[in-house]
Parts: sequence; structure tokens; C-alpha cells
Amino acid sequence: MRFSSYARAVSEHEAAGAWSIHVRAKKRQWAGEEGLIVLSIGDHDFTTDPEIIGSAVQSLEDGNHHYTPSIGIAAFREAIAAHHTKSFGEPVTAENVAVIPGAQCGVFVSGLSVLDPGDEVIGFDPMYVTYDGALMARGSVVKTVPLRPENGFLPDPAEIRAVLSPKTRAIIVNSPNNPTGVAWPRETLEAIAAICREADLFLISDEVYYSMCFDAPHISPRALDGMKERTAAVYSLSKSHAMTGWRMGWVIAEPEMISVIDEIMGFMMFGAPPFIQHAGITALTTASRVADEVRETYRGRRDAVVEALSDIPRIKVRKPDAGMFLMIDIRDTGMEAIDFANRLLDEQKLALLPGEGFGKQLAGHLRLSYGESEETLREAARRLGAFVQKNAA
Repeated sequence: MRFSSYARAVSEHEAAGAWSIHVRAKKRQWAGEEGLIVLSIGDHDFTTDPEIIGSAVQSLEDGNHHYTPSIGIAAFREAIAAHHTKSFGEPVTAENVAVIPGAQCGVFVSGLSVLDPGDEVIGFDPMYVTYDGALMARGSVVKTVPLRPENGFLPDPAEIRAVLSPKTRAIIVNSPNNPTGVAWPRETLEAIAAICREADLFLISDEVYYSMCFDAPHISPRALDGMKERTAAVYSLSKSHAMTGWRMGWVIAEPEMISVIDEIMGFMMFGAPPFIQHAGITALTTASRVADEVRETYRGRRDAVVEALSDIPRIKVRKPDAGMFLMIDIRDTGMEAIDFANRLLDEQKLALLPGEGFGKQLAGHLRLSYGESEETLREAARRLGAFVQKNAA
């Protein structure tokens, strides 16, 4: 059978080798192997809040089993608009909201809305692994700008300008960032906004970790001068409310773009399940406290694991500003990250993700998810320390 060039490009993505470690760890875990600690993916070790679950159950019992509008039921879109207005100080209405099944779909449909074959999109290295596939779907080309470890994983505006061309149509940003845990400061976002205005570029802004900023408030590019008209901001309930498996998120954009997304979503899935949308309403209203609880839980986990890792020789850890990931610099051990991670899994039953899964700039780094209990994270640090002591050059 002959498959498309897009299908081949996705299946042959260079990140596959790094992610194979997570796949191997999960297969062993599903097979019943005991003692594994899997910190290679961003998921919570606790379940969704009972109040949110109850609202979905009640919705099902009330008979909400039918088709919904392509971009969400009115009540959920209104709840999202009110939440956004309160959280960001940007007045929006339901006309600015498209409900989508998770943030990855939000990036995907934003690309479908504004890109044509041959258009160029500026991304960053490292960047979340699915962006390439989402943006390539329209035949666009992603050109990356480095986020160098020595620069705190922040972009240099001069390097962004250097890759601009007549074909450049958009920039995609992710702050707070996965995998680095860096919340980009206002001056960085202002510099990117200036480039967008000068070159007439669209901005796709993945902000799914907005509610998990520990040390400084989140800044959305839509709040910057002249940017709301050219920015689609993508959000999700997955991380903020421990609802990863529910697949529920939204896009905030200008009404003209929301209308385009409405048409495209009609061809993609024809509306998200109503009972999940009712759960979303509860998450943003009567159970809004959950986002604060999740953030404070992860603040404690971040502090605990950073402290536990700080005494291990030959590694360096950058304390993350936000989210649920931190980067471990293992270059001083003399080992390649993929080899390090494979041997760490086999010798210590600890799964961390090699940085190469997100780009060349993270060679020699590992991503650790602190989505487990503080006790588990301290044990993970102990195992990592034992491995380094035994194997480092």
C-alpha cells in the first residue's frame, strides 16, 4: 500500500529514537514489572477532581448523548470567555472561543486555518515534539531557532530575524515551555511581537501551562500591543485540572478566525462530547479551585526534586519557572543522553526522556517529569545518583 509523504514524514520523525525509551518503559510497566519509576511523560499521578467527574456523570444521566456544535456548546464557550477575561484581563466573548479536543488539536487547526503549502513557520529548538507534524499537515515548512542552554533556553531575537524570508507566515511559541520549564519574560515576548508586527506574521501561542506558573504571573502574547488580531492562543484542561484523558481544550482568537475554525472542525470531528464539555464548565466555575491546588502540588514537587538532585555530582539542574518538567544537564558525565537513558532504565528501573526528543539543543540533557509524589521523586533522585556514581566517566 502506498501512503502519503506526510504519513512517511511523521513516522520517520527524528524524535522517534528518544521517545522509544518511554514506550519501552510503559510496555514493561503494563506487563506487570514492579519497581519501575516512569518520569518520561507529563501526566498526573492523581485523578480528576470528584466534582468534575460528577458533572460528567450527571450530564450523561441527563441524556446529553447527542451531536454538539463544531466549536462547542454555548454554555461552555461562555464559561471559557469569562474565565479568560478574569484570568488574563483581556475582555473576550464566546465569539472568541473555539472548543477543541485538546491543545494539540488546537495547534493543528490553527495551522490549517492560516497556512498554505510552502509557507514557512518559525519554531524553536527545543520544541514540543508534535508541532512539526501538526504544522506540516498543510505542507508548510518549520524552520527552527535555537533555545540555547547557556542563554537560559530563551530565543535571541536576532536569530529569529535571521531566518525570516518572503515565505515566512507564522511563528509558534510555547510559554511556559515544554520541555524546558521556562516561562518566557515580557521582554522576550515583546521582541517576538515586534517581529510579528513588522513582518506581518501570525502567532500560534501554546499556553497550556499558564496556570502552573510558580514564581511570576503568566503573560499571553495576546495582551501585547497589536497582537490579539494576529494571535491564536491555545489552552487545555489537561494539566491545569488533571484532565489529560478527557481531551478538552480551546482556542482564543478573533471572531473571523473562530468562524474559519468552526468550518474546519465541522469536517474533522463535528463537535466534542457534550458530557465532557459540561465537565469543563464545572472545572472553570465551581471547581476552579482545582487549578490552584494542582499548581501548589507541583510547586512542592518541583522544590523537592530540585533539592534531591542538587547533591548529585556531574549533573546540573535548572529550576523550572512553571509546569511539570525540568531539564537535567548530563554533559559532564561523558555519556550520550540516549545511551544514558537506556542504561538508566535497565540498571535502575528509572525512565527519563532524552532531550534529543525535542531538538538538537538538548543533546546531553534529560527531561524529568515531576508528575509523581515527592517520595517517588526522592527515590528517583537516589537511583539517578547511584547510576551516575557507577557509570560517569
